[in-house]
Amino acid sequence: MNNHIVLEPAWKIREIARKSLAGHWKSMFIALLIYYLLTDGVEIILSYIFYYDPNILSADMGVTDAAFARLPNIGYGGGIYDFIVGGAFMLGLYTLLLTFFRTKKVNNALVFEGFSHFGKAFLLMLLVTVKSILWGLLFVIPGIIAVYRYSQAFYILADHPEYSVTQCVEESKRLMCGNKGRLFYLNLTFIGWALLASLPSAILEGLSAGGVVGTLIAGIPTIFVTVYSYTASTAFYELLTEHLVVVMPETEEPEFREFEPKDETENDDFED
Repeated sequence: MNNHIVLEPAWKIREIARKSLAGHWKSMFIALLIYYLLTDGVEIILSYIFYYDPNILSADMGVTDAAFARLPNIGYGGGIYDFIVGGAFMLGLYTLLLTFFRTKKVNNALVFEGFSHFGKAFLLMLLVTVKSILWGLLFVIPGIIAVYRYSQAFYILADHPEYSVTQCVEESKRLMCGNKGRLFYLNLTFIGWALLASLPSAILEGLSAGGVVGTLIAGIPTIFVTVYSYTASTAFYELLTEHLVVVMPETEEPEFREFEPKDETENDDFED
């Protein structure tokens, strides 16, 4: 079965995302903030509490060289936490994004929806991660290609919870055939905003100040960019699966009008 090639330019997909978010920025910010606190936030705290100090081993081995005078602590608590629940939260996030994009309603409880399919979410995260790492061992570029090849797997599981883990991976491979570069470019267009939003965190890290609370607060600006980019990525998935159709006019400066996602039983076109 042939896959659909997304021909809409990145600016058009971003425009769709902005129109979807109009009047819902605050609600989506809160939803992503909850997700951020439950994932990155808890990981930072756990890594701060549970860590391994290599300096203890160095002292036991009698290492006194100045180069090894103070090695950074290695936090392992956050990594264990992410390994166990990362897939479930990821599935919950993608379920929330799809539900919002299609209904314009934000249900914060959907962040936990992935735990209803915990086993599949865990295995899917594990499978996608392992495959991406194995491809990355060949070289950087094959690793990046693999990331985009499997990028739709969690959207597919959120959309079709009855699918097996293998089906989600294979369907993502099929859908992304010919579309990996298009999604990569779409993500690349957000790099300026991402760099700007990361400045507070970079400044705190450079000053070695802020602690756990400061680190969490400094990460808040990135949530706004994340809301925007995730909504655009969701629009890309809807175009990819033809749940959303964009009719591009032939005029050079088209007028932007409202759009409706394509229903399973009827064809509602997005006209512009």
